[in-house]
Amino acid sequence: MNDSGELRLGGTPASAGVAIGPAIVIDPQTAEVPDVADPVAAFNEASAAVSEQLGIMCQTARAAGRSEAGDVLEAQALMAQDPMLADAVAAALGDGAALDAALQQARQQIEDVFAAIDDPYIAARAQDVVEVTDRIRRQLAGIETPDLGQIDVPSVLVARALTAADTAALDPAAVLGFVTEAGGPTSHVAIIARSLGVAAVVGATGIVERAQAGVPVAIDGSTGDIVVHPTDVTVEDFAARREALEAAIAAADQFRGVGVALGDHRIQVPANVGSRDDVERAVAAAAEGIGLLRTEFLFLDRSDAPSEDEQLDFYSFAGTSFSEPVVIRTFDIGGDKPAPYLSIAAEENPFLGVRGARLYSQFPEVFETQVRAILRAATDAPIWLMLPMVSTVTEIRALRDRIVEVSAGLTARGIRHDLPPIGIMVEVPSVALIADAVAPHVDFFSIGTNDLTQYAMAADRTNIGLDELQDPLHPAVLALCERTVAAAKRNGIGVSVCGLAAADPLGAAAFAAMGVDKLSVSPRAVNLVKSAIATMDASSAESMILAALGAATADEARGIIANPPAGP
Repeated sequence: MNDSGELRLGGTPASAGVAIGPAIVIDPQTAEVPDVADPVAAFNEASAAVSEQLGIMCQTARAAGRSEAGDVLEAQALMAQDPMLADAVAAALGDGAALDAALQQARQQIEDVFAAIDDPYIAARAQDVVEVTDRIRRQLAGIETPDLGQIDVPSVLVARALTAADTAALDPAAVLGFVTEAGGPTSHVAIIARSLGVAAVVGATGIVERAQAGVPVAIDGSTGDIVVHPTDVTVEDFAARREALEAAIAAADQFRGVGVALGDHRIQVPANVGSRDDVERAVAAAAEGIGLLRTEFLFLDRSDAPSEDEQLDFYSFAGTSFSEPVVIRTFDIGGDKPAPYLSIAAEENPFLGVRGARLYSQFPEVFETQVRAILRAATDAPIWLMLPMVSTVTEIRALRDRIVEVSAGLTARGIRHDLPPIGIMVEVPSVALIADAVAPHVDFFSIGTNDLTQYAMAADRTNIGLDELQDPLHPAVLALCERTVAAAKRNGIGVSVCGLAAADPLGAAAFAAMGVDKLSVSPRAVNLVKSAIATMDASSAESMILAALGAATADEARGIIANPPAGP
């Protein structure tokens, strides 16, 4: 606390926006599940009730036009009655565990599965498991879940954690923003907050003890700044930030459907998508194609792999929605039993284990079915195929050969298809370091900054305690990106960035200065990124990126990018 009585804290930015208002502090009581005579029946009854509650909340969210919140709530409603959860609980009960312990064991088992998946959005499903099992525990304990939809005074919500269901129930007119001690920027809570346009900061350790109910709180969801009991001067500062953000959003609308460039270099801004609704949002934002189509949602929360025709239907829908390329990433899952139909041995460190493309040799039928669907969809749409989590040239050659074999098989059967451009995710430092050797074997690179940062900095991206090591603008990560971009240019192949850093205005500026061809971002960020590129000074871009690469820290690099040195 400073001399003026202000208390300044910091957290992780989760949803852009500025909120100023009295605090509402939520710290719910802990659920204690009682012993029951028939634990299996009690679990089944509670999980059915929770599924029904979440289903009703899903319908309410969709009726209010909150499709993203509806999607998450629908997934949680299905998870509450997922056979995987029921089987895990039954197995633990069969081993002699009490109902509460069985729920905890099942939660941990399934949470580990999702947390190990090599995609921040899919890995965030681990939090869904926590939320659903906690809701079931509260149902069993007879504890009423707080109804945050009843908040009717414009406020800033402060909590140890919020669930996706909590967030979906928020009224943006009443809850101006929220701060939590738990959570991350790719959690479903953060995603829903962005869809509602509500400012959010997560990972703010100690905020619940330090913010009393009714005390004014100011938060900036773009910077992670939090001020408890702000002075008049601070309130004016945050109000100015809010006006600047609103002006930037309004200005970005002029770039809808308009191409942008840095100097003479055209930079496209496609979208990252992971569902049919996402594709529709990308179309509405006039995104320049799809830079990353995550296919994992087709493979999870089911007892068997998706059929070729089911996949073909979705890939064709996505591909024919755009005239620009639609980049489909083959399934990127891993860890201990990520799906009932994939039997994978448990690993001590799944993040460094059998995941992504490393799974394909173990499950060739699942991989080849997906490849057939992609090749068939490519006949009538500008579809590209992208391979995740590759580390060596040998891996890439082998995977390309298998894709060509699948194509030959389709030809032999007289099935219409095209062999699309084949590229890779550059998310492992080994590939970035030998990018010149890799480039002749692929048609394009797509830099995945989320995992590239994790592996370069040896810092688990799901560990909030290591947030300071998760900055993709650290000079070490920038150097790997620059090396990759330069190799792509020397070898005449395209290069894009599809990690979260691409949507950061400073990240977009850095990658544009490097010479990337595409910045793939969420549909909501498409036009904001275009605006950021259009307002860059091309004359200082080269000197800026050279200076940032020479920085010693991430903060120093960000300062250089934000205030670039004058060009030659």
